[in-house]
Amino acid sequence: MGEDQASTSMGVYLGNGRVLTTAGKLPTATYVQLSLPDKTQAVPARVLKVDADLGLALLTVQHEKDATLFDAMRAHEVGAPLHLGEVAQLHSLINNVTPVCAPVKAESANTQEMQVPLVTMRALSPLPQSLNRGLPIIKDGRIVGVVMSYKASEQSLNVVNAELIRRFLLQEAGTSGVPVLGGQFLALNDPVFRKYLKLDPKQGGLYVSKVEPMGALAAAGVKAGDVLVSVEGEPLDAVGNCKHPIYGVINVSDMIRCLKPCGEGITLGMMRHGEAYQATVALNRDAIEKSPLRREKPGTAPRYIMWGGLLFQPLTADYLDMLEQRAGSLPISFVRVREGERELAKRGIQEPIALTFVIPTPATLGYDTLGFCRVTHVNGVEVRSFKHFADLLDTPTPDGTVSLSIDRAPYTIYLDRKVVEESNDALRRRVIHTLRRVSSEPHVARTDSAES
Repeated sequence: MGEDQASTSMGVYLGNGRVLTTAGKLPTATYVQLSLPDKTQAVPARVLKVDADLGLALLTVQHEKDATLFDAMRAHEVGAPLHLGEVAQLHSLINNVTPVCAPVKAESANTQEMQVPLVTMRALSPLPQSLNRGLPIIKDGRIVGVVMSYKASEQSLNVVNAELIRRFLLQEAGTSGVPVLGGQFLALNDPVFRKYLKLDPKQGGLYVSKVEPMGALAAAGVKAGDVLVSVEGEPLDAVGNCKHPIYGVINVSDMIRCLKPCGEGITLGMMRHGEAYQATVALNRDAIEKSPLRREKPGTAPRYIMWGGLLFQPLTADYLDMLEQRAGSLPISFVRVREGERELAKRGIQEPIALTFVIPTPATLGYDTLGFCRVTHVNGVEVRSFKHFADLLDTPTPDGTVSLSIDRAPYTIYLDRKVVEESNDALRRRVIHTLRRVSSEPHVARTDSAES
């Protein structure tokens, strides 16, 4: 790999062969290594877990024989979370050799970079012009933060706080991500609208404009048209801010993401037609992970099947958002899919499949004007997922004919498997070398390394 394709982050040793570092490009890395800061030793690494939402990763050595890398290291425990106004020490190295530390003060919360609030810390003495991600913030000998970014012109650092580090370390391997309520909210700074909703002139809150059918809000009984007025007893203002015990005044969405992990519950104060009620919401990611129109994980390559000139893709939320943004509106077929998401889930449809484009070939003769329609069945079998769709296409039929049911005229299209295979061979030779990607595989290879 060329050096320009590598990404480096510092790390801190936690003991038991574990190194805490930043997530960076780890979700898409093809090779990861741990090296000493002075580059005297480097060994292949294994990712124990990574959470792109929290921005953290936990590494160990790939081979047990390389565990000697940790012999001279001092293990650190995670301390109490930083509160605004507190001072701690940034630990760094000069020329990757000489240890130095500098006092830094927690000044404010910053949610612009991440899915969760970071602590913006200001240096109380000059810092080098360049600092690596992953450097630890230490207080009373314990880790209280990890540096995510540094702005030299302002001598400020954005830091993941200890409470989120602790949450990450407690997560089971394979689970990641912050809670998702599954709703959309609007600010209530229009006095006429507030009066229509029967809100007190001094009362804050957010209008619930949409509730995702598979999300936590829907499961708790919250409906579009309700008003969110408090979280765990903390009232909201008219633009949706509330007071967090650690980060101060932050947006309610950021508060919910960092307040508790998935699996726990929170109490929301709600209003409906002027009447107050409480909703106990079980925090989860169902709005993303159980929705037929789910979003792809960061770093995954697009899935597709080019079959005889017909391009098939899973209908994901990302695809629909991008198509709507570029075209200005969605085809009516896709609008129906979005509006019928709950019904699809009830029928066991894990993800809808679309025919999005047609390349003229002998196999697609007569079908070259099709596109942007949903494929519902293959040879009479209802399609449940993209993997299921691929398996159905590959299933032999007695006469070699494959029928596809779609949701627009002519509603059923017929293809000859032999002609499809001949067209596929021609497409591979001349245009498209890889005709299918069914699984969510990482993007183009990149090399990541973490220094401890």
